Amino acid sequence: MKFVAFLRGINVGKNKLIPMADLKTLFLNMGFFNIKTYLRSGNVVFESDCLDIDIMETKISKNIEKNFGFWVDSIVKTEKDFYSIIRNNPYEYNSISELYVTFFKNIIDKNLSKELIEEYKSINTDDTFTVAKNEIYLQLHSKYHKTKFNNNYFEARLNNISTTRNWKTILKLKEILV
Repeated sequence: MKFVAFLRGINVGKNKLIPMADLKTLFLNMGFFNIKTYLRSGNVVFESDCLDIDIMETKISKNIEKNFGFWVDSIVKTEKDFYSIIRNNPYEYNSISELYVTFFKNIIDKNLSKELIEEYKSINTDDTFTVAKNEIYLQLHSKYHKTKFNNNYFEARLNNISTTRNWKTILKLKEILV
């Protein structure tokens, strides 16, 4: 079965550096196969006979820590879930540079989601977001590094680990999955 792994915070600046060739070798050594990486930001398409997402996420994070000396949270999506995320994007767009999706490790708590939406109503911004089950879709009129709605913002309010990708990356990973 095919999967997509999103690794949080690798190769950002000089922190948590992992060469993609080494990451690919690590995935091979964990028993995964048909591994393809995209960009340096921790996007890995792979196949596995294991169907337990929690086991895979833990295995990936523990092996990165063992081999590279630091913990990296990983979020794994099945191919089916990944395609569903693409189909469920609520935003129409003129430019894919406006769109992002934030992936969460766990299902988003509905009560915390309601609080987040209430807080959003009081913020003066053109940037918008839509909360889904395990994702938040973002439509940004500013650049991602300038928006308030980043990983730290969502993680603090939803008590959940997250990582964000732009829509161009999502579409490229879709091509790689084929």
